[in-house]
Amino acid sequence: MKLLKNSYPSLYRYNSQSKMDAILNSTYNSIQPNTTDFEFYRLLKKTLSTIKDGHLYCSLPPALQKYREEKARFFPLKLYFTDHHTYLTKPINNEIPIGSAILSINNQPIQAIRKDVMQYIVSDGDIQTKKQKILNDFFYFYYYLSQGEQPLYTIKTKTPDGAIKEIKIAGKPEKELAENEKENEPVKHLQLTIKANNTAILTIKSFEKSQLETTGENLPGFLKKSFAALHQKGIQKLIIDLRGNGGGRDTYGPLLYSYLTQQPFQYYKSLTTATANLPYEQFKSSLSSYNNLNKEMLLKTSPHIYQLKNAAHPNLQYTAPQPNNYKGKLWLLTDGLSFSTTAEFCAIVSSNNRGKFIGEETGGTYEGNTSGVQIESALPHSKIQISFGTVKYNMSVKPSKKSARGIIPQYKIQQDISGKADSQLNYALKLTKQ
Repeated sequence: MKLLKNSYPSLYRYNSQSKMDAILNSTYNSIQPNTTDFEFYRLLKKTLSTIKDGHLYCSLPPALQKYREEKARFFPLKLYFTDHHTYLTKPINNEIPIGSAILSINNQPIQAIRKDVMQYIVSDGDIQTKKQKILNDFFYFYYYLSQGEQPLYTIKTKTPDGAIKEIKIAGKPEKELAENEKENEPVKHLQLTIKANNTAILTIKSFEKSQLETTGENLPGFLKKSFAALHQKGIQKLIIDLRGNGGGRDTYGPLLYSYLTQQPFQYYKSLTTATANLPYEQFKSSLSSYNNLNKEMLLKTSPHIYQLKNAAHPNLQYTAPQPNNYKGKLWLLTDGLSFSTTAEFCAIVSSNNRGKFIGEETGGTYEGNTSGVQIESALPHSKIQISFGTVKYNMSVKPSKKSARGIIPQYKIQQDISGKADSQLNYALKLTKQ
């Protein structure tokens, strides 16, 4: 806790100091000599969640991680969470079909379960869409944290035709539940598709430079080529698909926006840290988006706030529009996994009223996040690894009517549960025809 207070810049971003200090003190006082690793991990996950920062991370204790991989049995079904309901995404024994609503598990209402498991998931501000997306993939783990290991699950469902059915099913090891991540990764993260009706779709699945390099892709080159093609073809309707884009390099957000505006713009309003003792080697321009950050670039404004001077980061300075910038209509597809750099870019688009959003609220807040170079530290007794961002990012945006929230779409569209149709993209294409 002392590490967070001394080095983490956003401890009181979404909670008052008195409230946050009370939470930390309560957590500390809850730890007893007989507290198990599992109990301590649950307590830590809940505490980190109250800070409301999606970049916070803590690992399992090594022994518990070993048990998770080798012996633990988990809830065996794939679920899909929406704002108000939970659905089955794979059939059960050809008896309960896809799209059946989950009513209860082990006689506990699904809404009560959802409320409890959400307490263990970190997310920016008061955003729920990212938590829902995480549950879509890892409900089994968070249910395990919430309820402990269960040998058998009694699941009550309501089928699409209204029939109430109940089934009992045994838990399974994680290796039988976790999907192969490589199979789910796109072959290409960057794609431009020209459609009929003077319309184009620009798909950007990642802003992470290293991830793009693994598939031989380069975002600056791709954007230059793509917007030249849009200009040449006279495209007047553009859809940018940012769903599932968890962010990446800071400078890629303003680079993309520079192709969508005709005016110079400011991207970051300010960047601040809680300490001058930063891992400066990791802030080198060869490793990060920063301009070789050093102590001379920090201005102390209060006992625990240091503001970065404009020379520290290119996004603190005004960015000029690119040649071949796009002037037509713009729609953006987002979901709860549109996070970090992606949410920053969306905030600038939203603040300048440059386009309309379709799909789900972004996973990152409108005002900014806490990221930059991460500090990692191992707790001495449990060996749990904790990681947090060292820089508080404040976006150069107009005031929002809803604080601590992401960019909320003008068109909230639920994705098809079966995955057979892309409801959100189809809706965007429908809008381009109007």
